[in-house]
Amino acid sequence: MQYSLLSRFQGAMAGLSFGSRLRLPPEKSVFLSGASPQKENHGSQILLNLKQHQLKGCESEGKDEQFTSSDCESLVIQMTRSLIRCQGLERVDWNQSWQKWQQEQQSSPSGVKEESNLARTRPKSVAEVAVATVPITLLFHEQPAQLQQQLQQGIQVWQESPSCEVLEQAVIAFNSAIALALKEELDPQTLIPTLLNYLDPQIDLHQQLQQVQSLVEQRVSLETARELLLKNSQELAIYSKTEKSWVGSQDTTPIALAFYSFVSTPHNPAIALLRTVEMDPLTPIVSILTGALSGAYNSISSFPLSWRLQLQTTTTSSSPIISAETPAKSRKQSVGETLQKATELFAVWSGVYNTANPFLETDSTLAVAAPNVIHPRQF
Repeated sequence: MQYSLLSRFQGAMAGLSFGSRLRLPPEKSVFLSGASPQKENHGSQILLNLKQHQLKGCESEGKDEQFTSSDCESLVIQMTRSLIRCQGLERVDWNQSWQKWQQEQQSSPSGVKEESNLARTRPKSVAEVAVATVPITLLFHEQPAQLQQQLQQGIQVWQESPSCEVLEQAVIAFNSAIALALKEELDPQTLIPTLLNYLDPQIDLHQQLQQVQSLVEQRVSLETARELLLKNSQELAIYSKTEKSWVGSQDTTPIALAFYSFVSTPHNPAIALLRTVEMDPLTPIVSILTGALSGAYNSISSFPLSWRLQLQTTTTSSSPIISAETPAKSRKQSVGETLQKATELFAVWSGVYNTANPFLETDSTLAVAAPNVIHPRQF
């Protein structure tokens, strides 16, 4: 076992948090500034200077962005609480958690509903649903059949119609990759072909992943891959309108880009994230997807220490970082809650009775994993 399962749980949750919080100063953007190829080497040096990148919501200074989280991250935390509370997926509580999150998003700190918040009360894309269901994968990763069943039940709360093949297959494909990482069965070189075997050839994501595999073999840049995937998705969208059928190519493009970002940089999640941060307007959803997948594969220890220290910061009402001017909505979620919920979810998976204080987090002599993952040392 290369990494502990707990560290992979934390890596997946921390990765999506980093993806939603990480930001790059506009003046240091390589892709968006139209930099020439000669300047890209300088851009690479900028990306490698990890200490200069701040995590949104983790700063000790500033007023407007203290301890805030993206819609995706706050939704993941909300749905994770449901899984922990019910020791699994309980549809009534799952739906109630979704409704509670909607209510929180619809209300401003003063309790007045705003149109901008109302527009965000339903995930805008298949990619956002894929992120929201990551906690389900963490809890049921070792049983593929049960995982698929639980994902199908979990996404029903976001389906516009009883059956949406694009949504279901895209969510299952992305989360299956995370499950493979948790079981240490993910091989970046064969990941895309493996997923293609399970996807319907008629849906856009299948065609996009075929293109991703080709681009990986050609070793093109992430920006080139982005342009080609977007061009292809626009062509597919025109085709779907001609056939008077919704295919959802625009929704699955972020998932395809996340797979490309991970497969092309499988062992360095920080660089994979920083590359996706420079893309616009698809970020932060591509960064969130990439972070979750790369974090599950590489564990939380693979992220820069400066990032982890920021994320591990816990907040209390007496903390000087949170002032009276900080919106109540922002105070509801501690920066450290992402890791806390990952640990509690791992405790539920492993059968710990008291999930509020899981002993597995502090006892370094224990190792817990799915069957057949831990093997004796070969001398």
